[in-house]
Amino acid sequence: MGSVLLPISRKASKPFFIDRICAQIYSGEELLFYLGENPELLSKDIFSKDLIEWLREECSATELADTIEKQISSRSNVIQIVSALLAYASFISYDEKERILRVMKDGEGTSEFDKRKARGDFFLGKERYAYAIREYEALVAAEKDEESERIAAVYHNMGVAKARMFLFEQAGDDFLRAYDCDDNEEHYYAYIATLRFSLTDMEYVKKIGNDASMSSVTLKLESDLENAKNAFKESPDYLEFMNQKELSKENGRMSFCNYLSDKLNEKKEEYNKYVI
Repeated sequence: MGSVLLPISRKASKPFFIDRICAQIYSGEELLFYLGENPELLSKDIFSKDLIEWLREECSATELADTIEKQISSRSNVIQIVSALLAYASFISYDEKERILRVMKDGEGTSEFDKRKARGDFFLGKERYAYAIREYEALVAAEKDEESERIAAVYHNMGVAKARMFLFEQAGDDFLRAYDCDDNEEHYYAYIATLRFSLTDMEYVKKIGNDASMSSVTLKLESDLENAKNAFKESPDYLEFMNQKELSKENGRMSFCNYLSDKLNEKKEEYNKYVI
């Protein structure tokens, strides 16, 4: 028989949002889970008075709240606070707890630039683009060496985040800044892609026709776009679309319009997740 895991807290009716790791939690268990999932992003400011109050009032997690309060009053660092909290996480193995703390200790010597970039990259990977952009903008505003490879990577990733929010003109500016930093053709390719998606065919042809250096990049982009189109035609989404379009011949135009409306609402909800 396996051991029974006793609950740490009740589920809250009102969630708590941890801005630093972009996580919405409903219980003490979720708090510990997300701390363990993102050790490289943690900082002491996560353990605020608001979090302590929420644990007590919404989750009845008195022990967790008291532990955080005691650690803060003792001027403990973030590793000590997390270590004390992980003692309550019976669902996390001893080896995993050791790994979490080791990751945090290894990151102690990491520069603030690298920590903030890692946080931006984390948000980018989680498709929380507005949060990623906020981190990247703070980095480029504070960085004095504007021609380094590391700042080029920040501009490039910021351009990716903006492009995925359909802010193609702004994204293009970021990709060009990245290219100015280290002359990496990857940045230039991304810049040309923003032109392709934001300009009319006539405007695009006129734009690239004025710059011979764009030739090889534009040819590669057109080839990649053609491959992407062909791959999309084999995707479930496209096949469903074509099936619904065919069915509309029997069920009437209104059924197809309703299908498109539902799909559009799904995309709107998805986009809202990116910008909020």
